[in-house]
Amino acid sequence: MRKNTVKEMLKAGLCAYGTSLEDCLEPEMPVILARAGLDFFFVDTEHCTATYAEIQALCRVAHAVNIVALVRVAENRPELITRTLDVGAMGIIIPRVHSADAGRTALEAMKFPPLGHRGFGLRSIITDLQGKSAAAEIESCNRETLAVLMIESKAGLENVEEIASLPGVDVLFIGPYDLTLSLGIVEQFDNPIFWNAVDRVIAACKAAGIATGIQTSNMSLLQEVRRRGARYLLYGSDVAILFSGFKRVMNELKEVATSTRALD
Repeated sequence: MRKNTVKEMLKAGLCAYGTSLEDCLEPEMPVILARAGLDFFFVDTEHCTATYAEIQALCRVAHAVNIVALVRVAENRPELITRTLDVGAMGIIIPRVHSADAGRTALEAMKFPPLGHRGFGLRSIITDLQGKSAAAEIESCNRETLAVLMIESKAGLENVEEIASLPGVDVLFIGPYDLTLSLGIVEQFDNPIFWNAVDRVIAACKAAGIATGIQTSNMSLLQEVRRRGARYLLYGSDVAILFSGFKRVMNELKEVATSTRALD
């Protein structure tokens, strides 16, 4: 398996910047994201319709342009995790991790023995047909695969210190909408309850020597979470960024057109 530059950056205490792909699944997307300066992206199969063939095509292009491709699986199920890794994902995002046991189940599915129970079936998307031994490929996959567990519930927050301390986890990823929904303050991102939750996750990650992450289209919110110590930072998604970009440009263009008519 190739070197996971995002995992390397996070271990070195650096920030890694990304976004998610939901509907824009053409193989040109990794090229665009890489040239724009992003470090990684994830394909969201929890809420969207990406196929394994589409994921593999995105991963192949991502390898070529040196951007890390991750996938958020729909559920914490071993068959979803291992199949996604087998089509080239360099890391897995697990939604709704409510307990250490749930986190442990996910991590064991991501890792080969003796660290877990993933079955051996590496394909050319992972090996690049370089002819390494099975032992070498197993060791590199166990070392380079990024394990991201999502904290997006009151139960997950209550167990966050135990979840953060699990061997093999690299990132705890806050799901802001689901977390505030679970806490009874949906979308209240200025509520002290939300910020106390964010600070608790960050503190647990710092104590465990791992990174904290969050995804939002609210730049002020993202910057504040970064200021508090998060380092795995995702801005928006493909659709959100396209929509906001086109809306901003069209508003500016229409303002120019209105001003021009007023002068005629």
